[in-house]
Amino acid sequence: MIAMSFQRLRSHLKSIHVEDHIIAGRKGNKENIKSKIIVPILQTIGWNLLREMDFDHQGLDIVLFKDGNPTLIVEVKSWNDILEEDINQYLEYSFRLNCPWIFLSTGQQMALYCSLLNQQDLSEAEPVIKFTLEELTGNNGNKILNELDRMMGKKHFFKKNSALYAYVAERLADQSIEEAQIEFVKSASQHVRDDRTRQLTVETFLAQLRHHSRQVSGALVYLHSKMVNALKHNNRLHLRYRNKGVALEYETIDTPESETLSLFDIYPESARITFGQDCWKKLNITAATFDEMTNVPRKAQSFTWAREVGTLLDRAIREINMFG
Repeated sequence: MIAMSFQRLRSHLKSIHVEDHIIAGRKGNKENIKSKIIVPILQTIGWNLLREMDFDHQGLDIVLFKDGNPTLIVEVKSWNDILEEDINQYLEYSFRLNCPWIFLSTGQQMALYCSLLNQQDLSEAEPVIKFTLEELTGNNGNKILNELDRMMGKKHFFKKNSALYAYVAERLADQSIEEAQIEFVKSASQHVRDDRTRQLTVETFLAQLRHHSRQVSGALVYLHSKMVNALKHNNRLHLRYRNKGVALEYETIDTPESETLSLFDIYPESARITFGQDCWKKLNITAATFDEMTNVPRKAQSFTWAREVGTLLDRAIREINMFG
């Protein structure tokens, strides 16, 4: 896709009817925001869709890459979510990718944060830039886009003579940017080491879910109960708590070389699920069920989404019991 001019972008955004194009009758509230609002904005300020945007990267909505390195984390919330709610979970993503830049959006509101400015509590850091969709399509829209391009556009992004570099340098109290970057790398490395030795429990699983909205946490608690309930119907199934998620596993004890297949995972920190498609291929489920697995949204959404995923999981397990 060719990047839009500021004028074309604003015309495009003005043409969006929220009830018709984002919310009403659509399961993919966040996906609609991502594809119809966020991606066009990123393209307009110079980021290339094919070469520089990686979708669903390590459970994140979009990661922008520059010179092969993660440069900017983009996370999209639902339309009616509170933008700043549970903001410190994004600090963890920042450490994980060794990338201090985070752009958050609900579609209605958007803000750029820099974790160099507060590496302990992102909620204490003022956003570098914050604006609303209404402001972007209003009389000052071009002014906001110019500022966004100066701060977040690919051409200028955090170069030493850029507005963004000057903004961060001015707000770092007793450190230079280079010192803050070294401290950030150390914090990120320590986080990775701690992460490798950590293993979830039921308690920490539930604690991580509290960082998400009530809808999302309720959806994943429901799916976790589905996993627990599945153990009653097949004695080859068991749960395994790993450092990042909870897995529903299947033991193929009748095969010449028995193996453990990971069928379904919940990752509470990123509020995502996965179906182990390569593992399901080894079991005798129907082609229709397998196809449905490949198309189900991976990011936790509403309770309606959770019920659909739970029904799909139940059906797949019944098919194992019938044909396995």
